[in-house]
Amino acid sequence: MDWKKCQQDVTIVSRTLDRFSEQDSEPHQHRLGQFVLVKSGVLYGHTHDARWLLKRDMAVWIPPETVHWGAAHDRVDLLVLYIPAAACHDYVPAIKLIDASLLIVALCERLADPRAALTPARRHSMLDVLFDEIQHVPRSTLTLPLPRDARLKKVTDSLIANPAQRKSLADWGRLVGATDRTLARLLRRDTGLTFREWHNRLLLAEAWRGFAQGASNEELAAMLGFASGDSFGHWFRRFSDECPSRVRKRLRPTREAHDAHPAPDLSDMRGVAPIRAGP
Repeated sequence: MDWKKCQQDVTIVSRTLDRFSEQDSEPHQHRLGQFVLVKSGVLYGHTHDARWLLKRDMAVWIPPETVHWGAAHDRVDLLVLYIPAAACHDYVPAIKLIDASLLIVALCERLADPRAALTPARRHSMLDVLFDEIQHVPRSTLTLPLPRDARLKKVTDSLIANPAQRKSLADWGRLVGATDRTLARLLRRDTGLTFREWHNRLLLAEAWRGFAQGASNEELAAMLGFASGDSFGHWFRRFSDECPSRVRKRLRPTREAHDAHPAPDLSDMRGVAPIRAGP
């Protein structure tokens, strides 16, 4: 990636999104590329062909002119890197969701630190390492790809509206006029996932949404179609390798901070100046 002509125009800022930010919930696009790292809270994003969830220490690369929209159901603290379009030509051409490595987190925090007196050469080197790391980190499984086939879209749209449904693919096939084998083949073609894998990704995203809103295991079980709070808890630990109580403990400081100090909506770039290298 060639940063020499535009490294001084790369900007990294701290941002805070409040819950239900209306401006961020509307489809929009940016002239700049964006790399968004979540420091706390849970953020939801959408494009026309995918939905994605960002929790702490996850990040997303959004290329210039990519239509997207999102919502924060509680306070979300971010570090956002803005990259001029001219510097993005050789980079990932589509949205990429990742679990940020310790190196990525450390580089973003160092670049955003106003006390760090970075020379132009050092800043340039850090940006090169950062974007090389972003490019090679595997994609996160919390991306929910959406199918193109019209029959499948009826199925996935219905499940997104009501994730608790437990119809089999054969049941869905009778409703949309296709065999279960046809739907399975098309889902694999359009999303790379089996039906069970796709539905579990949806349930996992909705579970995180519920945690962010303070829902109990029993409430989440009812919302997502589990027989009990215990069965939901077992499922969540199996598919996320995390314990619901620990997730709530991590999210609680963010919720308490929001209640005590509601955050302003900083969803545009007004008043943001590029960070310059130190002397």
